[in-house]
Amino acid sequence: MTYGQLSPGQCAAALLLLAAGVALVLIAQRRDWRPSLMVAIYVALLLRLVMLALAWRTQPYDLANDFKTAGWDVLHHQDPILNNRSNGWGSLPVYAFVLAGAYWASVHLHISWLIVARLPEIVCDLGVVVLVGVLADAAGGRGALRRFQYACSPLPILVSSVHGQAEPFCFLFALGAFALILRAGPQISARRAVAAGLLFGVAIAAQTWPVVFGPALFLALPAWRRRAQFTAGAAAILALLFVTLPVTVGTPVAKLPFIATQFFETRPSFGNFGWSGVWLTVHPTKLPVWQDPLWLNAGSLGAKIAIVGALLAVWWWRRGHPLDIATATTTTLLALTPSFGNQYLVWQAPSATARPARLSIALQIVLGAFAAIFYLPMQMLTWQNWVTVNNVMMFVSLFVVAFMIAALPWSRRRWQPPAQTASPGEERLQYSGGLPPAHNGDSPTAVSGFQASNGAEAPSIEQDNAATPSPYLDPADPG
Repeated sequence: MTYGQLSPGQCAAALLLLAAGVALVLIAQRRDWRPSLMVAIYVALLLRLVMLALAWRTQPYDLANDFKTAGWDVLHHQDPILNNRSNGWGSLPVYAFVLAGAYWASVHLHISWLIVARLPEIVCDLGVVVLVGVLADAAGGRGALRRFQYACSPLPILVSSVHGQAEPFCFLFALGAFALILRAGPQISARRAVAAGLLFGVAIAAQTWPVVFGPALFLALPAWRRRAQFTAGAAAILALLFVTLPVTVGTPVAKLPFIATQFFETRPSFGNFGWSGVWLTVHPTKLPVWQDPLWLNAGSLGAKIAIVGALLAVWWWRRGHPLDIATATTTTLLALTPSFGNQYLVWQAPSATARPARLSIALQIVLGAFAAIFYLPMQMLTWQNWVTVNNVMMFVSLFVVAFMIAALPWSRRRWQPPAQTASPGEERLQYSGGLPPAHNGDSPTAVSGFQASNGAEAPSIEQDNAATPSPYLDPADPG
């Protein structure tokens, strides 16, 4: 054992903190707690700051090395892709500017990098708590309950306060795009569609993985015109951030084509989870996974299989609620991916918490426990002991994957979007999404903003005062 980063007392206290969070999640579910927004934020902040105080000395490799280098690079007007290690940074420098601010604060305010680099993610995660409630309300659920459960869920606490990864920053923009679209519903304006695209583009610019939310956002829009406007907004911000790299971080113009390739080629190593982890455990090789042709080829092929699997999930849930599509897509990709980081486990958490299926809340607890083993007690192991425990965890991950698949919203493949009843004398209106709506047993809700049956955009209609203000209301909020 080694206690340089985490002592047994700190580890025990951190695990007790996570257990307290789990208890709050379960009690809130059982008693249908609906705390105010400020209570949820205060609880989320308290849990994350206490976890930071206990585990700030742990040094995830990317946080302690790649992120610090990226912050230094941007602060000195250098491209973080060109001046980092190979596979160290693989996205536009949006989040690197945040890290540059953290690096400046670390140097000039004499605060440890391991503390100040995690603070932006904690702040972003508070925003995610708010957005989970907004999305739950937009889906007709219990927003106050769901945001409190996300605030107490162990997995987001670990990713923001221990790992310090960029996932909460990406969620802040991607979920913001969901909120704009779902709150507007079929009546969404062109301006909102473009704004949602801009937010989504920033999320992809920060790290490329939020593109997995693209199909759900695309299908949430009611008409092809709005989808084109959404896509144009996302493409515009990405193009702007890319072509201005020579100005923002001093990227040589001749290097721009190479920079573009790194957005798709930078990924974690093969064999850290699921089928790839078990394969690497039972068939170790002398060369490391980033050099051995077997693992490089297996990783490349496995990545393509994971993408195909995610697209099949989109097709299978294509008539489902947008949040269910997001949950299914992220979960399927995670179950099949050959390249894995522990922070990937949180990808499905916001959508699955905002609109949970029968096993969704239980899944968050299981994933939190699985991640906690890596983030906390395994940090106290010597290298040889760490390898032994890691090999065991690869087999455990197969059961985690099986539970993830079982927790998918299988019974909610079909969702009936709210329908607008035309007033007497007006042209019959219908929902104009690219896929025909199908019934799932939910009661209809009257909202405005549908399209005329001839395909032309119908004029805006005043919403019935008796109708719910949430256009994507779904009265079937699973307990």
